[in-house]
Amino acid sequence: MEPDKPILTEPTPSPAPGLTAPTPPLRVGLAGLGRFGRLHASVLASLPGVELTALADPDPQRLRQAGERHGVKSLHADALSLIAGERLDAVVLATPDEQHPEQTRAALEIGQHVFVEKPLAQGWRQAEELKQLATQRGRLLQVGMILRYEASHRWLHQQIREGHMGELVSIRCQRNCSRSSYAAIADHVHTVFRTLIHDLDLLLWLSRSRVTSVTALEVRRGDHLAPLGCFALLRLADGCVAQLESSWTVPEQAPANVLSDHWHGCIDAELAVVGTEQTAKLRGLQSPLQIWSDLELQRPDTTLWPELGGQVSGALREELSDFCRCARAGQPSAIADLDQAVQTMRIAEALIESGRQGRTVDFDT
Repeated sequence: MEPDKPILTEPTPSPAPGLTAPTPPLRVGLAGLGRFGRLHASVLASLPGVELTALADPDPQRLRQAGERHGVKSLHADALSLIAGERLDAVVLATPDEQHPEQTRAALEIGQHVFVEKPLAQGWRQAEELKQLATQRGRLLQVGMILRYEASHRWLHQQIREGHMGELVSIRCQRNCSRSSYAAIADHVHTVFRTLIHDLDLLLWLSRSRVTSVTALEVRRGDHLAPLGCFALLRLADGCVAQLESSWTVPEQAPANVLSDHWHGCIDAELAVVGTEQTAKLRGLQSPLQIWSDLELQRPDTTLWPELGGQVSGALREELSDFCRCARAGQPSAIADLDQAVQTMRIAEALIESGRQGRTVDFDT
């Protein structure tokens, strides 16, 4: 049984007798205008009941262009300036990973709700501290785990919840990426935190069980922070077994399903869930749309953050819309789960330790 989640406190002004006060818009600031941050800006600027109040980015040209596009006049060179210098209800952080803990803490302490892209922190103990701070301040803290909002994953989650799968026997996750993208992350972030973190989150979300042990193997080429491949076996408290696989080995001529000015390539992803009553398989990012050219076969994603007519839709819009609704209501999300986000980081650290030391890591609790 899942523990009760605390109700977040949000002061509500009382209207004058006989009058109905108009509901003010949720004032949101966005920090970080890289590729993903610009998608966030497009969504936030178009959500009903939301006012994109302020933007922050160290690149003055990028900042100015985003401000002009979305009609935002309050512009800041860094996130901390935005957090301290604006009267905001909430802040969305799409900044570099290492900046998340300081910025999240600053926003919570000043009384703002926070949506932060993964990872929440540099380690699970730091993430736990931020979770406790959010609880103490009565503010929503939500970590971006976008696959929970993708329609096929949500349908599968519902099937499991309604008991159609029976008891879960195994969950297998595969997330292999174009080898050309490996150089950009090899010395900056571990493969577990770049790719497998999504699958760890799916594992906790779908199973509603806890991980009791992890065993990981790494394939390395050169002395890099990130292994070229990471393969893991996890046992859950309910008896289910999970297999996770991620590598940077997909050939260049594989169908391109990630198409952007930031990264162009293929994510070969698959999720398989075996239950005592049913088996389900989901091929991630496999759009029915195909575009053939003399250079490559493209299969553009139409589920996560497709941009049509200048408006971003899909799972990213659902995720940010959910955050804004919850921030306005002062209630935790029924989809995103902060406890599981923290637990995911603990499991990720155990996987890295297991791969480095070549042994199984057991969890006492």
